[in-house]
Amino acid sequence: MVIQLSRNGRIWSDEDILADCTEATRLFRIRRLDESLEDYVSEFTSAETAAASLIDRLPELLRRPVDQELLGSIVGNPMLFTALRYLTAPPVSEDDLRTLLSGRVSRKAIRSSRELAEQLQFLLHQTLDPKRFSWILEDQTATPEQRRTAVIATAVAMTAQRVQANRRSEEKKDLESAVEDLLKALDYQRVPTPREPIESAEDLPQAGFYMTNATLGHDNGDCVIGLRNRKRLVLECKSSNSGINSRKRLNKEVVKDAENWRSQFGNQVMTGAVLRGVFNPRYVSNAQDTPLLIFWAHRLEDLREFITKENA
Repeated sequence: MVIQLSRNGRIWSDEDILADCTEATRLFRIRRLDESLEDYVSEFTSAETAAASLIDRLPELLRRPVDQELLGSIVGNPMLFTALRYLTAPPVSEDDLRTLLSGRVSRKAIRSSRELAEQLQFLLHQTLDPKRFSWILEDQTATPEQRRTAVIATAVAMTAQRVQANRRSEEKKDLESAVEDLLKALDYQRVPTPREPIESAEDLPQAGFYMTNATLGHDNGDCVIGLRNRKRLVLECKSSNSGINSRKRLNKEVVKDAENWRSQFGNQVMTGAVLRGVFNPRYVSNAQDTPLLIFWAHRLEDLREFITKENA
């Protein structure tokens, strides 16, 4: 692969970018096809138990006057609270629920405020899925078949969301771990990440050190590296499962952060993206032109070589 060098680091040709996007997509497919169903089955078992428990008590939850003790105990149990949110059509997110209930959603708040408990009960009644819970809306007792169908449908919806969230989290976690392992192999030492946002370049890691998940100004950087030429390299680890999603992950998130850091810290800070998964070559090329350093999870030796040359 032909590598050009400039003041800002590596510049990859369109052909190089296409080749890397193709390889990253191939590896993504392999990871998906090799996934075990064990995680899904395990998550489903927990979701099914929670859904069954909650659905059996649904008449109590909707009965007036509201049972604050019961509702509070459900909100205070993470799995039951998730199941509660998935009884609606469509499921309501925690963020949406906080907005609809003015931000107060906790066991203590429900138990101490009848008004809040009644608001949550009213919301549940108004948005309850009519397809799964027709017997509730008709004020009847569920048949065994109706109950079983409702439990399975609720558990499937809960499990699908949770498995997808775990996938995204694991992809990013694996990528960040690979970058950190590379830095350790280069004898870099990790330093604690400040609790407060870093506003001055003087507070960034010094040569030979790095920190993770640091807030630089108003934006978070996954890995901040102190190079031995006194510059700092901020790496954003991004995984994507589709070409459309890659635009958000790379061109909107990383490019925006890089622009903010250049504005605040000047040329002392370089920004790079370490990519894993499915990326549209055009978006990668556009990001590189901003400028942004591009590295790939399947060829981290490029990152090693870049750091080594910057340290020379």
